[in-house]
Amino acid sequence: MSLPYDPQEISRLVAGPKPAVMVFDYLRAGLKRDAACGLLTALVYDMPSMRSCRVFSDDLDAYPVGNYKRLMAGPYFEKVVMGKAPFATTGIEGVAELFFDWRKIQELGFESSLNIPAVVDGELIGTANLLASKGTYTPMTVARALRWQPVITLAFLLLTRPGAEGETFHDGLRIAGEGKVEG
Repeated sequence: MSLPYDPQEISRLVAGPKPAVMVFDYLRAGLKRDAACGLLTALVYDMPSMRSCRVFSDDLDAYPVGNYKRLMAGPYFEKVVMGKAPFATTGIEGVAELFFDWRKIQELGFESSLNIPAVVDGELIGTANLLASKGTYTPMTVARALRWQPVITLAFLLLTRPGAEGETFHDGLRIAGEGKVEG
């Protein structure tokens, strides 16, 4: 089975300017095509401080970038953050089990979710968080999305490389200090 992405194109993007933004943009197009992603967000994790920060959002009004948030115990924390495992739901009931803002998600027109962790050397460094219409994240769609996991991890590695402090996956938006957005 062939890869859903072009390794040569990814190498070209990594070698060029703004590699984190460029690789994530390529990833985003692939997830929309292969996993029917309707809304994508991305979080980075500071596990020693038990906090996360949004570094990408398809809907900046509903899910703005920035602002570190404390990680709280609960199903999402157990399954995705501590379990470092992908987690999918196909209906609003599953979304409601994981997310306190499930009504907002439903009002935006989404009822399925898929969270894909980026794990390096046993440490969670980020998650790609996909929302879609009801019934989307079936085992077959999840399998297609997970084929992008190496690219997700690469994008987060590029975002956390030395010299990239404060970068987001949005060109021109940076996170300063305690999560304030600049740009």
